[in-house]
Amino acid sequence: MTRRTVKIAVGSAVAALVATAVVVPSVLPTSAEDYRSAALTAAEQSLSQVRTTELMVTADIDGKVLPPYRSSVLWQARDALATAADDFTAEQIPDTASISLHDECAPLLTEASAEIAAVTAAADVSPDDERAMATRLHKTGELLAGFLERHR
Repeated sequence: MTRRTVKIAVGSAVAALVATAVVVPSVLPTSAEDYRSAALTAAEQSLSQVRTTELMVTADIDGKVLPPYRSSVLWQARDALATAADDFTAEQIPDTASISLHDECAPLLTEASAEIAAVTAAADVSPDDERAMATRLHKTGELLAGFLERHR
């Protein structure tokens, strides 16, 4: 074998090894533990964004939030919630026991997204309406926290 042939053979072997390491895990079925982990991660990320938005709304009621900051917080919350929901729904439900986990987590993620969307749509509302939003965000946060406590 020439030196060039050896380099090609080694390079091909390394490329095949890397491709196997990347492709095989992505095509293997999700285990129940992987699914549970995906649900917990999505719920944690959603809880973080709901709590952050709740704090921002509460500060906004007190006149302590500038519009650019409000926009930034809401953009980040929407983006993070969308990513969390996409990652969770991309997982294949592995078994019948995981169906109940899905049926409990998916509506919470939807509710969190809806509450953030409501805050986003309500740019100029009364302090009473903002208090109601903060209350709804708090309730959603409590539901997400309860989910996390039950499934950790």
